[in-house]
Amino acid sequence: MTELKQWLAITTTTDDNLLVDLLGAAHAMCERFTGLVAYKSEVRERFAATGLEYALGAQPVLYFLDASAIDHGLGKRLLTDSEASFERTGTDSGKLTLSASIPEQQVEARYYAGLSDEWAMVEEGLRHGIIRYAAHQYRERDAGPADAPPAAVAALWRPYRRMRL
Repeated sequence: MTELKQWLAITTTTDDNLLVDLLGAAHAMCERFTGLVAYKSEVRERFAATGLEYALGAQPVLYFLDASAIDHGLGKRLLTDSEASFERTGTDSGKLTLSASIPEQQVEARYYAGLSDEWAMVEEGLRHGIIRYAAHQYRERDAGPADAPPAAVAALWRPYRRMRL
């Protein structure tokens, strides 16, 4: 948050909670735009339990935690190793595989993804774009949320962009 406050020339703590929220939104926009998680984060991804294989959406996958089955009443049970397994697919991707159909309606995968464990080690273009996007959102907060990053931020993130088919 220090970098964002410096960028905006803010010296008080009055807007700290808002700035933290804006940094979270900027991180999410970066992830949507590039297809990459810049900073190590726990990912919870839900799928309709209609198949046996599920491609994980966040990249790069660092390590897997667990998988759960969720019913309509939102009851949750941890799937055993004999019911579900994780596998790397390529250098950055992963998938969840069920050994058989389950009676619950949803499956939730939990795993960690991210390019770096430390904010200071996030590649400069990604980090600077996140700061600039959060600053843009702060300055334009009365205009409502943006569907796309400003051109200057998109230019910083474009070299990292991964397209999905």
